[in-house]
Amino acid sequence: MGYLFLLISVLAGNIKGYCGKKTGGFVRSYSDAMLANTIRMILCIIIGFLTVVFTGKIPLLTLDLRTLLITLFSGVATSAFVVFWLISVKQSAYMMLDVFLMLGTIVPMAACELLFNEHILWYQYIGLAVLIAAVLIMCSYNNSIKSALTPRALILLIITGAANGLSDLSQKLYVKTVSDGSAAVFNLYTYIFSALVLAVCFLIFSNREKTDIRTSVKPIFGYITVMSLCLFLNSFFKTVAASYLDSAQLYPMSQGLSIIGSSIMSATLFKEKLTVKCIIGLIMAFAALLIINLPGMLA
Repeated sequence: MGYLFLLISVLAGNIKGYCGKKTGGFVRSYSDAMLANTIRMILCIIIGFLTVVFTGKIPLLTLDLRTLLITLFSGVATSAFVVFWLISVKQSAYMMLDVFLMLGTIVPMAACELLFNEHILWYQYIGLAVLIAAVLIMCSYNNSIKSALTPRALILLIITGAANGLSDLSQKLYVKTVSDGSAAVFNLYTYIFSALVLAVCFLIFSNREKTDIRTSVKPIFGYITVMSLCLFLNSFFKTVAASYLDSAQLYPMSQGLSIIGSSIMSATLFKEKLTVKCIIGLIMAFAALLIINLPGMLA
């Protein structure tokens, strides 16, 4: 079942990525990104609350200290991720985002090995090495269709990948430490805290950048709505999958499938040419995915 939930999560994530790419041209400043994502989080809160109601999880809405801290951590990490993702998508080829998100999977894998004894086996380390080699090739691909990465763009990509890794880690922390938890409740509180963080940041930056809400959000509200639904589905089903799969299987599998899907989308919808280097990188990424996920395939 874990693989089924993961597949739904990845499909929702790819649709979200398409909408994010389409809205990238309207994000001209940090305040624009924060405003768009604040609205997105508010819509996610509505979706999350309805999910809690319809799944009968209202009694679980009472927060204990552990759940409060984990969901707060998740909300802050999610806020950082969505803002820097939207800004980064303007700086680099679309697939480069998935490359650095894939590198970000090292964060929850390493943390879960230390905290929950989800050991990374020797052939999974080999898979990670192949994955890193694929990343280097994909970086070369980015330079072939756009200018070389600037230090600013590289830093944005690193922050985006790390923030996504921390967000993934929060899911594992929740399912491993909250025995009677609910994925719907976890995601609802995540988006509440995320919306609060983004709203405060928007108020700070909007005073400096004088953002016009009508021109920055109105043209992309439809995309924001679709992204909200897909963001919730992506996070919800990945949280459920975290109950079934070890981190060494779940997160590389998630990003590996995502980068394969996004490469197809980039070539067909965004006309980013698939060069020989890109194809080699994708094949290596897929091979790394198989190696890392070997325990699940043999089970």
